Amino acid sequence: MTVTTAQRLPDPWQGCALWRIDLGVAAAPSELASLDAQERARAARFVFDDDRRRYQAAHAAMRALLAQAAGLGEPSMLRFVHNDFGKPSLADAPGCHFSLSHSGDAALLAIDAHAPVGVDVEIERAMDDIDAMAQAHFTHAERGALQNADHGARASVFLRTWTRKEACLKAIGTGLSVDPRQLETARVDSPDEAWLDDATHGARALSLRSGRLAPDLLYSVASTRALRPARGVSRPAEAFA
Repeated sequence: MTVTTAQRLPDPWQGCALWRIDLGVAAAPSELASLDAQERARAARFVFDDDRRRYQAAHAAMRALLAQAAGLGEPSMLRFVHNDFGKPSLADAPGCHFSLSHSGDAALLAIDAHAPVGVDVEIERAMDDIDAMAQAHFTHAERGALQNADHGARASVFLRTWTRKEACLKAIGTGLSVDPRQLETARVDSPDEAWLDDATHGARALSLRSGRLAPDLLYSVASTRALRPARGVSRPAEAFA
């Protein structure tokens, strides 16, 4: 089955497929038929038609792409289960890891054959609560990068950091049980990794990539495939302050 609304992007690393999905095109009736009762019920709860259309288009495309990747036949045959923190997985193909995110008319789907993965996408926009949100969620190094940014670039720097942290937290799959201030994404000497330091996981590294899907669309993708003890790696003591 060809998903005409999906565009394959360069793989962030071997074994991970990254797809951009156009949510500006409504799902066809045959595609809507693949959604399960829970998805249909959630779609019905949206107040605005555009939000309902985007949700339906994202989930119909996700089902089709996951069915192909996992070899599970028809998209309607996919069954989802969730961990205690709400992270979904395929009941009949738990080794086919995936993550979905959307912003406006764009969605991003990552499918990783080797390890849990997380994605986040954000439309670049003006924001008036950057400093308060950074103080609540960013590390010392991340706040420093934001403070050093030119005034016109502050929203971009903030949202890039935000997508990187969101992608990592989705990959880990434990929600906000991990304090985002214990997740360092601003190491200039290691831009393709994030560093987690908390009581549950200890000091560990994750794979991380960031970029733009369009001039105003930022994204990040993270994987726990590199979730390993970060022994022998020098990091500033204040990095996680």
